Amino acid sequence: MSRPALARHWRTRLLTGATMGAVGYVAAVLLDFEPQPAAYVVMITVVLALAWLVMDTVDAPAAQWQHGLPSRGDRVDQATSDLRILVSHEQADVPSEALRERLVALARARDPDLAVMLELDLAGVHRLSPADIDHILMRIEAVRERS
Repeated sequence: MSRPALARHWRTRLLTGATMGAVGYVAAVLLDFEPQPAAYVVMITVVLALAWLVMDTVDAPAAQWQHGLPSRGDRVDQATSDLRILVSHEQADVPSEALRERLVALARARDPDLAVMLELDLAGVHRLSPADIDHILMRIEAVRERS
């Protein structure tokens, strides 16, 4: 929308709002509601601002969300994320499932059968020791070396 059209749009809105406010004030005086001018101006300003906000948002397009996994192009971010998961697992009082899920996903990328075995092995295990993590990573790497 060009600048003059935008200014014309707002001039129309303000003129319409002022006219509606004046008509409403005259009607309130004629009906003996005894309106207070300052309070009435504030009320009309708030009501018109809310009405314009609603009118502007009705025409807005709906939000579009992206679905799917993020691209795996940048390995630096992935390594940082993996390190964060490891540190969090070691330091947490009650470790989350994130490390187990990451290990199973890594195994699934190498061999789906190994991923199923790992899921079964890790079911019910809350905390993995560094030796257990190393052993699992060695199993995953062994599958990679065989292929």
